[in-house]
This record gives sequence, structure tokens and C-alpha cells, in this order.
Amino acid sequence: MRLQVIATDYDGTIAIDGQLNNDVRGAIDRARRRGMSVVIVTGRILSELRLVAGTLDFVDGVVAENGAVVALPSGHVTVLGASPPLDLIEKLTSRGIDFKVGRCVVELDAQFADIAIDLIRELELPLAITFNRGRMMLLPASISKSSGLRYLLNTLGISIHNAIGIGDAENDHELLTACEHGVAVGWGSKRLQQAADGVVTGDGPAALAKYINQLSAGIRMPIESTSHRKIVLEEIDGEAPFEMLIRGRNVLVAGDSKSGKSWLAGVLAEQQILQDYIVYVFDPEGDYSGLASLPNTLALGGGRQLPYGDDLKMLLQQGINLVLNLSHLNHEEKCRYIQRHLPLVTQHRRERGFPHRIMLDECHYFFREPSEQQLLDSELAGYTLVTYRPSQMQSDVLAKIDVVAVTRLAEHLEVDVLRELLDNKGGSAIDSHDWYERLANLGINEAALLPPSKEADGRLRKFVVAPRLTAHVRHRTKYFDVPVSEAHRFVFTRNGQATGTSAGTLRELVDTAKSIPSEIISRHSRHHDFSRWIATLFCDYGLANEIRRIETDVKNGGTVEQFLNELCQIVEQRYEID
Repeated sequence: MRLQVIATDYDGTIAIDGQLNNDVRGAIDRARRRGMSVVIVTGRILSELRLVAGTLDFVDGVVAENGAVVALPSGHVTVLGASPPLDLIEKLTSRGIDFKVGRCVVELDAQFADIAIDLIRELELPLAITFNRGRMMLLPASISKSSGLRYLLNTLGISIHNAIGIGDAENDHELLTACEHGVAVGWGSKRLQQAADGVVTGDGPAALAKYINQLSAGIRMPIESTSHRKIVLEEIDGEAPFEMLIRGRNVLVAGDSKSGKSWLAGVLAEQQILQDYIVYVFDPEGDYSGLASLPNTLALGGGRQLPYGDDLKMLLQQGINLVLNLSHLNHEEKCRYIQRHLPLVTQHRRERGFPHRIMLDECHYFFREPSEQQLLDSELAGYTLVTYRPSQMQSDVLAKIDVVAVTRLAEHLEVDVLRELLDNKGGSAIDSHDWYERLANLGINEAALLPPSKEADGRLRKFVVAPRLTAHVRHRTKYFDVPVSEAHRFVFTRNGQATGTSAGTLRELVDTAKSIPSEIISRHSRHHDFSRWIATLFCDYGLANEIRRIETDVKNGGTVEQFLNELCQIVEQRYEID
């Protein structure tokens, strides 16, 4: 994942006794010249920060008063909380307590915590107390370093998932938790170090300057280890959920056709969207349009306007999740669209940090040749590749896979490819014959996590796939327009003899049936040939049941004309054809 911004605390982290460390100042300058943003997130009152740090144009923004005040280098200031209550100020003054007042915060010595609590209760104030070593801050309960940073990054057009947070004290927990990667300094709070994703060793800000220099030398977020953001693969009452780290990892979802692999891939995409990651789905078969019911998510294509070139670039700027439904295109058109537009999405991610994950279904069609591996950004990773034919994927692409999740997979050749992937990554010896049986017998709601995925712990780890919020739409427009094989076409017959007319798609079936003599349509209807073909070939049992109902009407005396009208209406409504 792209590292876009460093959000750092001030006192005790990059400054001692209010004085910004010169080495850190130089590291911040180098990071910004390399294209990275740097912001300060501090408990200090903004005017006091300016007194000790000087003009604040050496960073891209400041969050002051522990999240209540946001300032930009232009001088624009936004206050996110209400002003301190006057009656609280009067009560503190009457008691002779020394305190400071900002635009929103009331700051005083931590020894007065009991008095502050009593006053908050007495005056019935909606205030919370935040401690910062020997000091304490009284702020509206909704205010924190997290809320202030989110507001600032939204103003700058940066996702918080592209941010590293750095802090030293107890009021920095919210900062580190909000950021994609939280770092504590080794000379600060031990509790914060325990909660952090990483710790900068050393005894002062000069050590942090070296860390910032190392970060800004690359573009990728540090490797994930203990992140609080995970994907839930399985949930069982009374047991801890089976979870998976996903940031910056390439995921392969493999499985037979109709085995539930698209459902599993949809689980991964859905959970990331719900955690405010930005996800782009290249959807060749129209399986993922249901994701559009999620917040900030749009599905285009599938007979509706599909964005090309500059239109897609404009959508990329919006920071929304996008499902690109290519099911209305033929195979060659799908390949051309992906070859042209996947690099656009990849380049935007390098420049702006999002989309955070790029998913490509039926990927074996697009990564067969050695040259096609260049479509993937190996440095930033973050791809989900979905296929029922891993054996047809280019070996260099498979070598980039970090996580392998499998639904039912019966063919030995495909299982052997996954076993070879494990061996190439230095996996321990595992009996592949055991894999053959266990993967072939996975249920429709089951999957398995395989090595080299570290969560699999060196074994085939079976699980029941977690539920989804959004509906799964199975190959909606594919079944309408993409033909079945020649051997499985619907053949119109008269007295058991082929008439020479057939249909290979639902569109052809609807269109062709209108020109077929009534007695032939009547005979096929009375034998339920139409509904049987739909159920057998497309496994769309809902549609098959609807067609069987109108076939029965013909059997009971209904007219062929009525049947044809209803057939057309039911099929087109089912597949939402414009």
C-alpha cells in the first residue's frame, strides 16, 4: 500500500522542551520534497505551537488542541469543537487553579483531575478528560487526535489508510489507531509501545529523523504485522473469529466454476469497503454489481455506461469504490479494456495512494503471457486475483501471490499448481493427495486457506465463509449474452427432428422463439424444455421456476402468444436488460 502521509505528534516525539529537533526538520523537508505529506498532530494550543516552532509552513497541516483545531499553511483555521463553557472557566478561576484556554480545550495540571470531574458532573457538561503525561485536557467527547486528523486528511484529499501515525504518550493512542500503521517512539510510553504496530528505537528525536528518512526513501507502507484492521474469514458463535491480514498482500482466490469463489472474493471486497478502504473491481462476468449497495460505491457497465480513458481518470479522482462490469463486452473487448485501463488505475494509486485494493476476476484470461505480468505493480501489491484456472496463469504472476484461498477445486492439475506455488516459496512438505480429497469435497459455503498464507499455519485450514451484507448476482448479463458451447445449445425440434434453428444465449432464446411456429413452442413448453435448459445450463433456478410456471399455463390451455410475451418479460426483468 502506498505511503502518502506521516502524521506525527510534537512534544516528546519530534521536539524536546518545545524545540523542534533540527535533524527531524531536515527529514521532514526531504520527505516533502520526495512527494510525501507531513502533518503535526499535537495537544498544544495552536498559538503556543507557533511560539515554539515558528511559522508552520514546514509541514502540510496541523491538528492542534488534541484534535479540536485544524490549521493549513495558508493560514486557514477550522475549529471542530465548541468553545470552553464559560461557567467552567469561572469555577476553575474561583478555585485559584492555574489553567490554559484554547479555542476549544481547557488544559490544566493532572493533579486537578478530581476537581475537574466534580465540576463536569456538577455543571452537567458533555466533556471528556484526556491525559498527556503530567497534564490533562478537557474537550468535547467527540474530539480526539483521530477525528482531527481525519478532517485534515479529508481536506488534503488523502486517505487515512495511506498514513503513518507517530507518537510518544497516552494521548497518542487515538492517533496511532486511526492511521494505517501506528509507530511509538522507544523513549515514550511503554503502554503505547505495546499497542503500536512498530517502535522506533533510540533515546530521542534524532533517532526518529533517521526513521523518517528511511520511510520517505520508498513509497510503500511498512509490512503489516499486528494491524487492528483484518478481514474476517469465519465467524462461529463462542469462538474467536478466523481473521486474515490483507494490507499490501496479493491474494489468489481459486475454485471450480459455481463453487462460491466469487462469493468469497466478494466477502473480502465488502469488508474492506466497510473499513473505508477504496476498492476497484474489474468484473468480467457481472458477479459483483451487488457491492454498489455499500457506501461510497458505484457499479458501471453491464449494459450501462462504462467509463473509458479520461472518464475513468475523473472517477479515480473522486475517491469512490468502483465495480467495472464488463459482462456486456465480448472476450477480446474485455481484454483490451483491462490492458488499457488497469495501468491507469495502477498509476493513479502510485500518485494518490488509492484504490487500496484492485480486484480482477477471471484473471487467467489476462495473465497468460509473460508480458502481461507488467500489468501488476509488484512494489505496491494489493491485488485480489480470482480464477477457476490457476494453471493458465503466468508463473511470474503466481510467484507474486502471498495469500491463497480456495473454494471447491476438484481437478488435480489445478491443485498441483497451488502445491507448486507453496514449494517455490519454501513451504514444508505437505501430502498433496490429502489436498486433492479435501479441496474436492469443500461445501458450497466452505473454503480453505493454504500455505504460504501465514494464517494457515503451514497447513490446509478449512473454514466456513463469513456472511455478507450485499447480494451476490451470479453472472447476470453473462447468461443473457455469452453463448453456451455448441453441444449445449437449445435446439428447436419438430416430432423429434431438429428444425435447424437453435439458441445459445437467453437473448437468442427470447428473440428466436418469436419466429418459431406455434406448435413447436407449444410442444417444448408442455414438456418443460425451456425451464429444464435454463436450470441445467445456467443454474438460475429462480428463473427456471418462473419459466416452468408459464409453461404449465400453456399445458393448461394458455396461448403460445401469452407464453412468448411472458417469457420475454420475465427474462429481461431478471437480467435488467435496457
